[in-house]
Amino acid sequence: MGTPRFPGVPTGEALLVDAPDDLEGETRFPAGALVRPEVRRPGVVHARRIAISVRNTTAREITFKRGMPLAHLFPVTVMSSAPVRTLNGEGSEHRRELTAEVFNFGDSPVSPEWKRRLVEKMLKMEAVFSRGEFDVGCSKSTRHTIWVTEDTPFRERSRRLAPADVEDVRQHLCKLKEAGIIAESRSPYASPIVVARKKNGRVRMCVDYRTLNRRTVPDQYTVPRVEDALACLSGAKWFSVLDLRSGYYQIPMSAADKEKTAFICPLGFFQFERMPQGISGAPATFQRLMERTVGDMNLLEVLVYLDDLIVFGSTLEEHEERLLKVLGRLNEEGLKLSLDKCQFCKSSVNYIGHIISREGVATDPTKIEAVTTWPRPQKVGALRSFLGFCGYYRRFVKGYAKVCHPLTQLLCGYLPVGKKRTGNQRQDAGGYWNPAEPFGSRWDDQCEEAFRSLKRALTQAPVLAFADPQKPYVLHTDASREGLGAVLYQEHGKALRPVAFVSRSLSPSERNYPTHKLEFLALKWAVVDKLGDYLY
Repeated sequence: MGTPRFPGVPTGEALLVDAPDDLEGETRFPAGALVRPEVRRPGVVHARRIAISVRNTTAREITFKRGMPLAHLFPVTVMSSAPVRTLNGEGSEHRRELTAEVFNFGDSPVSPEWKRRLVEKMLKMEAVFSRGEFDVGCSKSTRHTIWVTEDTPFRERSRRLAPADVEDVRQHLCKLKEAGIIAESRSPYASPIVVARKKNGRVRMCVDYRTLNRRTVPDQYTVPRVEDALACLSGAKWFSVLDLRSGYYQIPMSAADKEKTAFICPLGFFQFERMPQGISGAPATFQRLMERTVGDMNLLEVLVYLDDLIVFGSTLEEHEERLLKVLGRLNEEGLKLSLDKCQFCKSSVNYIGHIISREGVATDPTKIEAVTTWPRPQKVGALRSFLGFCGYYRRFVKGYAKVCHPLTQLLCGYLPVGKKRTGNQRQDAGGYWNPAEPFGSRWDDQCEEAFRSLKRALTQAPVLAFADPQKPYVLHTDASREGLGAVLYQEHGKALRPVAFVSRSLSPSERNYPTHKLEFLALKWAVVDKLGDYLY
């Protein structure tokens, strides 16, 4: 509490309680104390006391002495709304208003009257919606800190830019600087940039932080497993997908660690004011922030996977209540959403590579389309890329490990990761296969059939039903010399529908098991190791 001392009578309609720029410079004001700005009515001048919020940013106690100035009062005029300035694709400024047309309801079966009423409610929280590419929010509670094993600065050499990219990179850097995402730097650290192009032709600037990441102490806070997260959607019939605008840029960097993010290029030397992409620990910081923001709603009313959120509900009324509650919490944290990527009140949505509906979880046809045109891998690098892509959807393929067994065998015989190659020895001479050479005759008919079968299985993948813990399960297991497999079913309607497919290959010792022992191993592995969360 403080006593107001204001010369004269305030003529404005409100007063701003704030610390002036030179308040921290006063010798009597303790360092580390921050005054929270607040707008008050002019009548507080005649009051005997004014409540002021002061935050202690240090780890020690701070004492305020009698007569010490805590804040200053400024007469201000309150505006009903402030003009919004955003940047369009060409860099010119214009004002973009939020209207009902920018909210994507798609093919939602919700009535027009319901949509209109919901849009009116969401427009009351218009600050949570971004108006442009660089109109990003700023988290109020989180700062990203980089913990390193050694403080010795390093400097990487600047990489050359292609002449066709110079002007686009210059404009991109200017926009980042105007948005407060980067600033000019004099840091002893320096990492190079790499320039790529997005699908729409715009420039994508990436910073090579490999040297910094090798020195960074890892943050073990992990993002949830996609399979485990989607299992929480059981019983939901209505869905809304929310996507943050440049999510990483909405987290400020710790002041002491901004210099570690410095990057050098032929167009200048800059450092990030916000958390950049590509640094170790960024996903953990972001996931922690999002889960803390939604709080007790996580996994019960909303799922959070980095900057992608899905709000779900069994009824339209319940779903609307949860949606507005999530928007309110994001708004309180200072985060902003990208409206062009959001979907509202739909019975079927696209979420992290899956189609989510009341019927269950299915593969995303736009992603699976890439499999149908995938060329036959000629080298081990191309085969690893193909198997890595298919592995993301392995839970939709019955006996996945058995189907791709001939392909996984082709990965054997190559140099282990982290070991240096000596000479040009071939596998048949006691060395390793050269990853730069094609498979040749090692790609036989079994490999070709496995390649085609895997593509066919993904394009014809079933819709996996949501597990209902109130219903009994039916488990089918299978074992062979190629691997173990299991399918978990539940009765929906009058038919059994798959809930989960699991499979794995055999270890060298397991390949020597007799048939009956393999069958028992498949049952034990499915019940205890893989599907125990469903069956217990």
